[in-house]
Amino acid sequence: SSGINAEYGDNEDVQLAGSNPSAEEEETGEGGETKERKIDLVHQFKLVECTYMNKKGFKEWLTDEDNLKRWKKYLTDALQEKDFKLSDEDAAAKVEGGVMKEWKKELTNFAKFLLPQWKNVMIFHDAKEDIEGAKIFYVGDDSGDHFYYIKDLYRTDKF
Repeated sequence: SSGINAEYGDNEDVQLAGSNPSAEEEETGEGGETKERKIDLVHQFKLVECTYMNKKGFKEWLTDEDNLKRWKKYLTDALQEKDFKLSDEDAAAKVEGGVMKEWKKELTNFAKFLLPQWKNVMIFHDAKEDIEGAKIFYVGDDSGDHFYYIKDLYRTDKF
């Protein structure tokens, strides 16, 4: 399974928590709908554009040793969340034994998808502006507006 999820297409209904578009708005179907939806997503999730991350910075972010170490730990944690009986050592061994290699291959595929269309890419992170945190990748072109994220980089707080 790929660690890359979430795509919002041009004509897809995106129902955000707390929003309830009226039937009238849905029926009008005016051309500005996509732009509004994109802004709604950015606004709803308090996303902040990563203006500091250019094409070169993106490549460096993907290959940064500190990032790779942190991501390896995230993969280990994710395995243990799926199988709570897995020991730290066993989970780490699985990551070393192929999970990380497969994950990096998928990350490389994602970069190969993103880089050729860089002029249509915007990168966002959450309002905390956590430089180490997960990023959201927006790609807008003639086919529509799409948001992509790398699932395994998202951490959830448990209360």
